Amino acid sequence: MGLTNWRYFRVFLVALLLFAFGLRFHLLGSQSFWNDEGNSARLSERSVALIIEGTASDIHPPLYYLLLHGWRQLAGDTEFGLRAFSAFAGVLLVAGVAAFSKVMRPNDRWRGGMVWVAVLLTAVNPALIYYSQETRMYALLGLFAVLSGWVLWQWRAATARARWLWAAAYVLLAAAGLYTHYFFPAVLAAHNLIVLAWLLTCARSVGWATAVRRLALPWVGMMLVTLLLYAPWLPIFAQQFGVDDLGERGSLPVFLLTAVSWMTFGATIAAETVQWAVLIVVMLLFIGLWLGRRWVWGTAVCLFVPLLFMYAAGTVQPEYLKFLLVAVPFQCVLLATAVTTARQRSIRIILPILLMVALTLGAFSSLRNLYTNPAYARADYRSIAARILADDYPGAGIILNAPNQWEVFTYYYPDDTAVYPLPEGRSRPTPEAVDAALTAITAQHDRLYAVFWGEAQRDPERLIERWLDAHAFKARDEWVGDVRFVVYAVSPEPANKMDTAVQIPFGDAITLVGYTLNKTDRRPGDIVLVTLFWQTAVSLDQRYKVFLHLIGPDGQLAAQRDSEPGGGLNLTTIWPPGETIIDNHGLLLPANLPPGQYTLLLGLYDIADPTARLPVLTPTGETDAFPLAEITVR
Repeated sequence: MGLTNWRYFRVFLVALLLFAFGLRFHLLGSQSFWNDEGNSARLSERSVALIIEGTASDIHPPLYYLLLHGWRQLAGDTEFGLRAFSAFAGVLLVAGVAAFSKVMRPNDRWRGGMVWVAVLLTAVNPALIYYSQETRMYALLGLFAVLSGWVLWQWRAATARARWLWAAAYVLLAAAGLYTHYFFPAVLAAHNLIVLAWLLTCARSVGWATAVRRLALPWVGMMLVTLLLYAPWLPIFAQQFGVDDLGERGSLPVFLLTAVSWMTFGATIAAETVQWAVLIVVMLLFIGLWLGRRWVWGTAVCLFVPLLFMYAAGTVQPEYLKFLLVAVPFQCVLLATAVTTARQRSIRIILPILLMVALTLGAFSSLRNLYTNPAYARADYRSIAARILADDYPGAGIILNAPNQWEVFTYYYPDDTAVYPLPEGRSRPTPEAVDAALTAITAQHDRLYAVFWGEAQRDPERLIERWLDAHAFKARDEWVGDVRFVVYAVSPEPANKMDTAVQIPFGDAITLVGYTLNKTDRRPGDIVLVTLFWQTAVSLDQRYKVFLHLIGPDGQLAAQRDSEPGGGLNLTTIWPPGETIIDNHGLLLPANLPPGQYTLLLGLYDIADPTARLPVLTPTGETDAFPLAEITVR
């Protein structure tokens, strides 16, 4: 009786699959699409021909998008509907682990318990759950890795007549994997090593001639047919493979520990907080290899070959760890082996306890972050688009830096006629190209919304933001997840023109030599445009922030804007002594601001302590803020 009794095992297996289903569909549509998901959503809405054409210049092959194109006809194009395809793939992956674990250990009395534990570990694995809730191909990639491994073992054990059917199934799965992701060759490399080992074992027992006839020739034929099916895409694969400079690989042991941490606890928990748990997992992996070395080596190959493949290819950065979804299921199987094959009673008791402690403190904490912690939420383009639509500002333009935000943003924003993806093209921008593009854009709009993401790759010198900070007036700058949402006002007058000359000392070294206000008669929702002209007598060691405070008739703060000079890019520590610094600021008036007379105050404070304001010497005496102007709100 117990878990190894197959009558009860089926009940536990169904319960675990339902559990896996619940974890993968829980809050499935609650978060916004992020960049890559938006790409999937918009690409899959095209025709089949355009999907193939689009993916030929993309970094992924077309199968996932083609399948998603058909899926959206059934499930719709909402976040829940599109993500459900990956969620179902994730549930099938859990079932695939059950099938793989069962076929790997035929006629073994420990098989039922090992399958149950492997399915449990797969069901709750944070990395698998995360990508089962994303409109990308990674859950499907993991599913093809598991199914192709299961079919490979079935092909090896089948009778002569049935082997043709299993061979055909393997070829189709292998080709599907290749058409799903460019990392799938790592799976095929593992399978080739496994078949080579089978060939050597077979040759020792029946001789080389028989072994070649039974294994080598059929396998070579299967690989050739797979290659033939993939041949139309091979030139594109060759063009995409190895184009980018991926940087230093670093230490192999460090990479392996990082990878094991990610494969066990996912990306929604800091690796340094679960170091001891990762060491327990590593220990269990070695125990699994030691205890099941006669039959578990194939699983180990499916686990470690993709890891070494990644390291050899140089794709060791965190953003590439998701490729390891092809290896995560086999880690779960190997961990289950360590738990269920120990022969000594004391070991059988200790190992499950160690594993459950590691999972409790790591995996479930990671899942809690995935579901509830805003710090690990996907970029919220849905709320950014909703805020712009709610402003309903006539004639506003929207700048997306970089261009690969266009798909996800236009998924939520219905009118793309005033949406500008910059920089143009695939190369990094030049100052001349930025000036030409933004001059044309600002000539058409008096308000701009900018969404900054990925500048380090496409615009590392931040040329676009520097141009906007010099020629427009930044009124809002805030993080929405890992995306920055910025609001600019554009003045018809040059942003470097001084209207009012003054000599107002701020502290011992800084002087306000002049300023310009575009208008002092404004409406709620408008932006007050302020250009400040600063000088410093000496080089400054301290960073200061500029604050603009709008004080109402009742003496209360009605609006404020705090920012380092130059939109945060022209820090006081880099001001050359004696040189005039032009510093643009925008103050966004609340939409519900009551009419009346308001006072606009200007000051500077230590970036580390907002209460440490620089003293301001005005004609009427010393204060901590200079009354810049009276603003009338109508």
